[in-house]
Amino acid sequence: MIKQPSDWYQASIETVTNLEATLSANEVKKYRLKWLETVLYQMDNFGQNCEDCSMFRHALTACLKTLGNKPVAKADEESYFNTLNGVVIHLQSKHKLTPPGENIGIWLALGLALGAGLGFVLSNMATGIAIGLVTGLVIGAILDIAARKQGRGI
Repeated sequence: MIKQPSDWYQASIETVTNLEATLSANEVKKYRLKWLETVLYQMDNFGQNCEDCSMFRHALTACLKTLGNKPVAKADEESYFNTLNGVVIHLQSKHKLTPPGENIGIWLALGLALGAGLGFVLSNMATGIAIGLVTGLVIGAILDIAARKQGRGI
């Protein structure tokens, strides 16, 4: 059964669409409005059963309204980013969701470490690091794609 989006989600997406139309391209990028749509979707999925998600939904609604004010006050901007970071941390810790590129970063670091060890064993550090880099990148990308397909991506 496909879940219908809530009224809150539809109103929030409408607000984001209006902001995208009124803000400059740099501001849209700065406020990460494209990514915010995914965060709002995940908040809508978990918001019915989670008290923290409900609290964050109200805070995000208030922050989105302040972004429409010209010029945006520094305190409003800071509040928006703090709220967005709080939402993402909540989704990661409580609902086990992953932001884009998280697995790539983790596996890239592991691949480099293992590649350096392999390079030491092979007596060719450049080859070992290259193998580790590519391996970590591939594994991380596969895990990111799998998380997105399973609906665990933010």
